[in-house]
Amino acid sequence: MRRLKGLLCCALVIMLIFSLSGCGVKVSTKSPESVTKSIVNAYQKGDTEAAKKCLGQDPDKKCADEITQEIKYNMKQFKAYGASEVNFTKCESLGNFNGYELVYAIYNLVKKDKDDKKSEALEIPSMSMYFVKEKDKKYHVVPAKDVTDEMSKISSEEFAKFMKTEEYKTYEKDYKKFIRKNPNFEEDLKKEMEK
Repeated sequence: MRRLKGLLCCALVIMLIFSLSGCGVKVSTKSPESVTKSIVNAYQKGDTEAAKKCLGQDPDKKCADEITQEIKYNMKQFKAYGASEVNFTKCESLGNFNGYELVYAIYNLVKKDKDDKKSEALEIPSMSMYFVKEKDKKYHVVPAKDVTDEMSKISSEEFAKFMKTEEYKTYEKDYKKFIRKNPNFEEDLKKEMEK
Protein backbone atom coordinates (compact mmCIF):
# COMPACT_ATOMS: atom_id res chain seq x y z
CA MET A 1 0.00 0.00 0.00
CA ARG A 2 2.85 2.40 0.84
CA ARG A 3 4.49 1.61 -2.48
CA LEU A 4 1.25 2.35 -4.37
CA LYS A 5 0.92 5.71 -2.59
CA GLY A 6 4.54 6.50 -3.46
CA LEU A 7 3.97 5.65 -7.13
CA LEU A 8 0.80 7.75 -7.24
CA CYS A 9 2.63 10.66 -5.62
CA CYS A 10 5.48 10.40 -8.18
CA ALA A 11 2.99 10.23 -11.06
CA LEU A 12 1.21 13.34 -9.75
CA VAL A 13 4.50 15.27 -9.47
CA ILE A 14 5.49 14.28 -13.03
CA MET A 15 2.09 15.34 -14.41
CA LEU A 16 2.38 18.65 -12.60
CA ILE A 17 5.86 19.29 -14.04
CA PHE A 18 4.66 18.53 -17.59
CA SER A 19 1.58 20.73 -17.24
CA LEU A 20 3.62 23.69 -15.99
CA SER A 21 6.35 23.37 -18.61
CA GLY A 22 3.97 24.31 -21.44
CA CYS A 23 2.84 27.61 -19.89
CA GLY A 24 5.35 29.87 -21.68
CA VAL A 25 5.09 31.42 -25.10
CA LYS A 26 6.41 29.25 -27.92
CA VAL A 27 9.07 31.24 -29.78
CA SER A 28 9.65 30.63 -33.47
CA THR A 29 12.70 32.18 -35.13
CA LYS A 30 12.25 30.39 -38.47
CA SER A 31 11.13 33.46 -40.42
CA PRO A 32 10.82 37.24 -39.99
CA GLU A 33 7.04 36.85 -39.71
CA SER A 34 7.14 34.05 -37.13
CA VAL A 35 9.52 35.92 -34.79
CA THR A 36 7.34 39.03 -35.14
CA LYS A 37 4.28 37.06 -34.07
CA SER A 38 6.30 35.48 -31.26
CA ILE A 39 7.38 38.82 -29.79
CA VAL A 40 3.82 40.18 -29.88
CA ASN A 41 2.63 37.04 -28.06
CA ALA A 42 5.51 37.30 -25.56
CA TYR A 43 4.61 40.89 -24.73
CA GLN A 44 0.91 40.06 -24.47
CA LYS A 45 1.55 37.10 -22.15
CA GLY A 46 4.16 38.98 -20.10
CA ASP A 47 6.79 36.33 -20.87
CA THR A 48 10.19 38.00 -20.38
CA GLU A 49 12.19 34.91 -21.36
CA ALA A 50 10.32 34.58 -24.66
CA ALA A 51 10.75 38.30 -25.38
CA LYS A 52 14.51 37.99 -24.78
CA LYS A 53 14.69 35.03 -27.19
CA CYS A 54 12.83 37.03 -29.83
CA LEU A 55 15.30 39.87 -29.39
CA GLY A 56 18.24 37.48 -29.83
CA GLN A 57 19.19 37.55 -26.16
CA ASP A 58 20.04 34.66 -23.86
CA PRO A 59 16.94 34.30 -21.64
CA ASP A 60 19.08 33.08 -18.73
CA LYS A 61 21.43 36.07 -18.74
CA LYS A 62 21.04 39.71 -17.85
CA CYS A 63 20.74 41.87 -20.94
CA ALA A 64 21.49 45.55 -21.57
CA ASP A 65 19.42 47.98 -19.51
CA GLU A 66 17.91 49.49 -22.67
CA ILE A 67 16.60 46.08 -23.75
CA THR A 68 15.25 45.36 -20.27
CA GLN A 69 13.43 48.72 -20.30
CA GLU A 70 12.07 48.05 -23.81
CA ILE A 71 10.65 44.70 -22.71
CA LYS A 72 9.13 46.17 -19.53
CA TYR A 73 7.56 49.08 -21.39
CA ASN A 74 5.99 46.87 -24.07
CA MET A 75 4.69 44.41 -21.48
CA LYS A 76 3.20 47.27 -19.48
CA GLN A 77 1.47 48.55 -22.61
CA PHE A 78 0.02 45.14 -23.47
CA LYS A 79 -1.05 44.66 -19.84
CA ALA A 80 -2.88 47.99 -20.01
CA TYR A 81 -5.00 46.61 -22.85
CA GLY A 82 -6.16 43.82 -20.53
CA ALA A 83 -6.36 41.35 -23.42
CA SER A 84 -6.31 37.60 -22.95
CA GLU A 85 -5.19 36.62 -26.45
CA VAL A 86 -3.91 37.84 -29.82
CA ASN A 87 -5.58 37.01 -33.15
CA PHE A 88 -3.32 37.86 -36.10
CA THR A 89 -4.99 38.96 -39.32
CA LYS A 90 -1.87 39.82 -41.33
CA CYS A 91 1.88 39.61 -40.82
CA GLU A 92 4.23 40.29 -43.73
CA SER A 93 7.58 41.78 -44.64
CA LEU A 94 7.60 45.12 -46.41
CA GLY A 95 10.99 44.20 -47.88
CA ASN A 96 14.67 43.75 -47.14
CA PHE A 97 16.64 46.92 -46.45
CA ASN A 98 20.41 46.61 -46.04
CA GLY A 99 20.05 43.09 -44.60
CA TYR A 100 17.10 43.90 -42.33
CA GLU A 101 13.51 42.83 -42.96
CA LEU A 102 10.85 45.39 -42.04
CA VAL A 103 7.85 43.38 -40.81
CA TYR A 104 4.39 44.56 -39.85
CA ALA A 105 1.75 42.65 -37.94
CA ILE A 106 -1.93 43.54 -37.79
CA TYR A 107 -3.88 41.78 -35.08
CA ASN A 108 -6.78 42.00 -32.67
CA LEU A 109 -6.18 41.97 -28.94
CA VAL A 110 -9.09 40.00 -27.52
CA LYS A 111 -10.43 41.12 -24.17
CA LYS A 112 -13.04 38.92 -22.54
CA ASP A 113 -15.04 39.70 -19.42
CA LYS A 114 -14.17 36.79 -17.13
CA ASP A 115 -17.21 37.35 -14.93
CA ASP A 116 -19.79 37.65 -17.70
CA LYS A 117 -19.72 34.50 -19.86
CA LYS A 118 -22.49 35.82 -22.13
CA SER A 119 -20.84 39.12 -23.01
CA GLU A 120 -19.19 39.49 -26.39
CA ALA A 121 -15.40 39.66 -26.47
CA LEU A 122 -13.90 43.07 -27.13
CA GLU A 123 -11.49 42.99 -30.07
CA ILE A 124 -8.99 45.84 -30.14
CA PRO A 125 -7.48 46.41 -33.62
CA SER A 126 -3.70 46.77 -33.20
CA MET A 127 -0.57 46.99 -35.27
CA SER A 128 3.18 46.60 -34.67
CA MET A 129 6.18 47.04 -36.93
CA TYR A 130 9.70 45.72 -36.32
CA PHE A 131 13.03 45.38 -38.03
CA VAL A 132 14.16 41.75 -38.09
CA LYS A 133 17.70 40.46 -38.66
CA GLU A 134 18.85 36.97 -39.61
CA LYS A 135 21.80 35.51 -37.72
CA ASP A 136 22.95 31.87 -37.71
CA LYS A 137 19.82 30.83 -39.66
CA LYS A 138 17.54 32.31 -37.00
CA TYR A 139 15.59 35.54 -37.13
CA HIS A 140 15.53 38.05 -34.28
CA VAL A 141 13.69 41.31 -33.74
CA VAL A 142 16.13 44.22 -33.64
CA PRO A 143 16.03 45.94 -30.22
CA ALA A 144 15.09 49.64 -30.35
CA LYS A 145 18.57 50.61 -29.09
CA ASP A 146 20.11 49.08 -32.24
CA VAL A 147 17.84 50.89 -34.72
CA THR A 148 20.02 53.43 -36.52
CA ASP A 149 18.98 56.82 -37.91
CA GLU A 150 19.13 55.30 -41.41
CA MET A 151 16.82 52.46 -40.33
CA SER A 152 14.41 54.98 -38.77
CA LYS A 153 14.36 56.93 -42.03
CA ILE A 154 13.68 53.75 -44.03
CA SER A 155 10.94 52.77 -41.57
CA SER A 156 9.23 56.17 -41.93
CA GLU A 157 9.40 56.07 -45.72
CA GLU A 158 8.11 52.51 -45.94
CA PHE A 159 5.35 53.20 -43.42
CA ALA A 160 4.20 56.17 -45.51
CA LYS A 161 3.94 53.81 -48.52
CA PHE A 162 2.27 51.12 -46.39
CA MET A 163 -0.44 53.57 -45.30
CA LYS A 164 -1.69 53.62 -48.90
CA THR A 165 -2.26 49.83 -49.00
CA GLU A 166 -5.59 48.05 -48.52
CA GLU A 167 -4.20 46.23 -45.46
CA TYR A 168 -3.52 49.50 -43.66
CA LYS A 169 -6.76 51.15 -44.79
CA THR A 170 -8.72 48.16 -43.47
CA TYR A 171 -6.85 48.31 -40.15
CA GLU A 172 -7.46 52.07 -39.89
CA LYS A 173 -11.18 51.66 -40.68
CA ASP A 174 -11.47 48.90 -38.04
CA TYR A 175 -9.66 51.01 -35.44
CA LYS A 176 -11.85 54.06 -36.08
CA LYS A 177 -14.98 51.89 -35.81
CA PHE A 178 -13.65 50.46 -32.52
CA ILE A 179 -13.00 53.98 -31.14
CA ARG A 180 -16.52 55.12 -32.09
CA LYS A 181 -17.92 52.20 -30.07
CA ASN A 182 -15.43 52.76 -27.22
CA PRO A 183 -14.84 56.54 -27.07
CA ASN A 184 -12.99 56.45 -23.72
CA PHE A 185 -10.58 53.68 -24.76
CA GLU A 186 -7.52 55.83 -25.52
CA GLU A 187 -7.93 57.92 -22.37
CA ASP A 188 -8.42 54.80 -20.23
CA LEU A 189 -5.34 53.21 -21.82
CA LYS A 190 -3.28 56.33 -21.08
CA LYS A 191 -4.38 56.22 -17.41
CA GLU A 192 -3.42 52.54 -17.17
CA MET A 193 0.02 53.28 -18.61
CA GLU A 194 0.58 56.07 -16.06
CA LYS A 195 -0.03 53.74 -13.10
